Amino acid sequence: MTPTSFRILTFIAVLLLAVPAYAQSSLDPFMGTYVGSGVGVRDGKPDEQRDMDVTIEPYKNGGFTLKWITVIRGPSGERAGADVKRRGITESFLPSEDIPGVFIRAPEGTLFKKAELPNPLRGEPMRWASINAETMTVYSLGITATGGSELQIYHRTLSPSGIEADFLRMRDEQVVLRVTGKLTRTE
Repeated sequence: MTPTSFRILTFIAVLLLAVPAYAQSSLDPFMGTYVGSGVGVRDGKPDEQRDMDVTIEPYKNGGFTLKWITVIRGPSGERAGADVKRRGITESFLPSEDIPGVFIRAPEGTLFKKAELPNPLRGEPMRWASINAETMTVYSLGITATGGSELQIYHRTLSPSGIEADFLRMRDEQVVLRVTGKLTRTE
């Protein structure tokens, strides 16, 4: 191997390693577990309290796994009873090959089922994420039963104590719910 070809191969190797390293370095500040609470606002009025847990951890190929649990408290703020709702989601995201700082939802599959991306026409929302400086944003776009749209936007912005959360749900361009909250880093 000539010195020139060695330099070319070294340059190519550095380029190939730099893409996942760039993606991972932009994710590093977000990695951790956060707990906190927020308030949901409908029609301009606070109408629900929520407890929120978020975990962000590394995933293969420079991606990340996002786990979040939301407990929507009852009308009087109680955490137990028929009115309390609990939602939990775990999803993994991989870096986009086309746009730096954008991550697409990793296809899901099992040993017996081919990995596939979600199909919005079957009620499965499309999700993707982006990182812009101190904010990780996850978008979720679904098609309603009447052919309309539901867009959910989750902003998680780093703060000195953890993250500030801002969630927005829109149906057919109308804001249905906005939730804001603060979460403290626990790990």
